[in-house]
Amino acid sequence: MTLLTQTHRKFLHAAICGSALVAASLSSANDFEVPRTSWGVPDVQGMWDYSSRTGMERSPVFEGALVITPERMAELVPNFEQWAAALEATGAEAPGPDNVGAYNSFWIDIRDGLGSVDGELRTSFIIYPEDGRIPWREDGRAKRNEQRARMSYDHIERNAGPEGFPLSERCLISFSSVIPFTPSLYNNNMQIVQSPTHVVIMAEMVNDARIVAIDSEFSENMLPKWHGNSIGYYEGDELVVVTRGFNPLQVSRGGGYTSENATITERFRISRENVLNYKFTIDDPDLYLEPWTGELEMKQSEGIYEYACHEGNYAMPGILAGARLEEAAQAE
Repeated sequence: MTLLTQTHRKFLHAAICGSALVAASLSSANDFEVPRTSWGVPDVQGMWDYSSRTGMERSPVFEGALVITPERMAELVPNFEQWAAALEATGAEAPGPDNVGAYNSFWIDIRDGLGSVDGELRTSFIIYPEDGRIPWREDGRAKRNEQRARMSYDHIERNAGPEGFPLSERCLISFSSVIPFTPSLYNNNMQIVQSPTHVVIMAEMVNDARIVAIDSEFSENMLPKWHGNSIGYYEGDELVVVTRGFNPLQVSRGGGYTSENATITERFRISRENVLNYKFTIDDPDLYLEPWTGELEMKQSEGIYEYACHEGNYAMPGILAGARLEEAAQAE
């Protein structure tokens, strides 16, 4: 519980000192010199924490405002204890007397309020369109459902084999969104490592790593991959990463915001000491009327821990063996 409490304290301190932090942030940003690697490009290396209570889309409760005051946030946004209680009441992730199979709040790391950018509390990650909403085509959601159905394994009985289970339960990719990076309940950390020719972006969740070839081109014969194929380049003080060519199974079986034909462009920039500014643009004409953009800040992380998923994936053979025993008993 200690780490979570420390996170809460940091956020509450920021809320109390909101206006002072904005001024200090702008002052330090003006004086800040972007770090460079020994080969002269922006140095965005490090371990970064993107935990936040801000959502992708802007809730109507904020009446269209992208930025609100700490006082307004206190009125509109439930604190962590209230939020966890609501989860328990709806039978979601938080535990309790009626939900004994879930994690307790010790493991949930989403901070105690909205995330901020340049000292301003943000009500959504989406900054364009300006209403903070995903610009779905009229038939966009229907097409998304068609994509999922086209690659669906719904005809496979859940316990017939591992293919009947979600990708996260098979430890192939996580349920957490890592392209673009947006917070989940926990493991909201990532690491960037740079070399002159490549960049590695590794998510803490399931140890998913993207290898980004710098100043390269997409291959005409590239194979679809988990989290897509990524190339990158430097533009001013930013590392720019462009990703396309997603595995259709990821698109169909997982969540996310993309079809198989999407292009996602990410921009990583050190905006001030120990703060990484992160922007992403999703261009997917199959689903959306226009490209849309989100922005958030990542703080320097205390570190990344091993995410072992199922240790040796013992749970999967156990589940399947139990199903075979049940089938044998029914046959007798």
